[in-house]
Amino acid sequence: MRRFGFVVIFLTLAYLPYLSADDPLEDIIRHMIDAVSPDKLEKHILELEDAGGHRSRVTFTPGKDSAAVYIENEFRAMPYLSSVVLDTFYIETAEAPYYNRPLVNVVATIEGSDEPERYIVVGAHYDSSADREGNTIWRETWDTIEAPGANDNGTGVAAILEMARIMSDPAFGFASQYTLKFVAFGAEERGVVFDGNHHGSRFYAQTARSNDEDIIGMISMDMFGYNDYYDYTAIVSNEESAWLGLQLRFVNQHFSIGLLINEPPFPEARYSDHDVFWDEGYHAILVIENAPPWQNSLYYERNPYYHTSSDTFEKLNMGLVRKVTQVNLAAVAAISGTVTSVAVDAAPAIADNVVLYQNYPNPFNATTNIQYSIPNESNVQIKIYDILGKEVAMLVDKKLQPGVHTAIFDASRLPSGVYFYRIIADGHFETKQFILMK
Repeated sequence: MRRFGFVVIFLTLAYLPYLSADDPLEDIIRHMIDAVSPDKLEKHILELEDAGGHRSRVTFTPGKDSAAVYIENEFRAMPYLSSVVLDTFYIETAEAPYYNRPLVNVVATIEGSDEPERYIVVGAHYDSSADREGNTIWRETWDTIEAPGANDNGTGVAAILEMARIMSDPAFGFASQYTLKFVAFGAEERGVVFDGNHHGSRFYAQTARSNDEDIIGMISMDMFGYNDYYDYTAIVSNEESAWLGLQLRFVNQHFSIGLLINEPPFPEARYSDHDVFWDEGYHAILVIENAPPWQNSLYYERNPYYHTSSDTFEKLNMGLVRKVTQVNLAAVAAISGTVTSVAVDAAPAIADNVVLYQNYPNPFNATTNIQYSIPNESNVQIKIYDILGKEVAMLVDKKLQPGVHTAIFDASRLPSGVYFYRIIADGHFETKQFILMK
């Protein structure tokens, strides 16, 4: 793989630190991202590339079935997952006899500790395609042609397997307030014997909406391993979901992961499994090697291998694959792991120092409660900032007596997103993060 000496100009993001050296979550997340194993990522991609010896994961082929079995077995080998289930669906408009052949999404779950009914989805499709080998070749040989799909989308599936392994392991001490679901989606790519795409994710998102399930956010991880020169990845998002992309940029810088990531406003496009979650009113983003991968950009040369028989492991930048896995793991952990349930009617005792507690509820819609403790009579300010560091509200600005106090923040006039609240009292500064979801 080609490597050149160059100065990497990192895209910067003005931010306020919401994790500190004395916060145990800081160390937990660092240990988890350090534990992302290049060897395990490589193993998963090679197994998926081979697909049980079939070298193809095209929908309605034996290799696709072999891949589903491999993913299920890998999840089941993780002893601390709450459950592993096969989510069966059909493409009813497919040609006979395929319309009645079952397909599956493979769903692994880590149940949340405090609000298990709310959850985050991290998904990646596990089928592949070789439709860029030529229309005639594709249509005549779709069920026998090699479509190894190492990058598209062996990289995404390897990432969710590795994230599930680490985040479910109690040895790291990580606990998520919300349920986490790692989903390998079937039938994302277009086929020959059926129309349309994103069938598995559409079934999943529509089922979630019909059951009125509370999905906080969805991240689609789709082909992010091709780049010989830069460790670059792109975020695709609609306006309502941009807070998720900003969270990835935030943790990338906070934990010094070293990715180049595109700046907001993020492009809005529909070429992966995230779009069906938009259709059902959920927040979702796509993480992909470039937006779109068939065009050049400042940090990217268009990928000539995806959707061909040449999409193989040796074309990948595995350092990039590891970093994209790390940044997604850190983002999900920061969203779900920084939240604590501090009951408003059960305030903690007065601390010896100024203490800023995590708001509750979080994420929240419109209003949330912020508790803080001051040991002495103090001039107190609590300010609210957006993710770019712009002050959007002064919540408290007055002299207060010692004790535990609660401020109610009404964010009804603000857009959904990641925000920060900072206390200034007795020369003490402390900042925490919260998420507004409407």
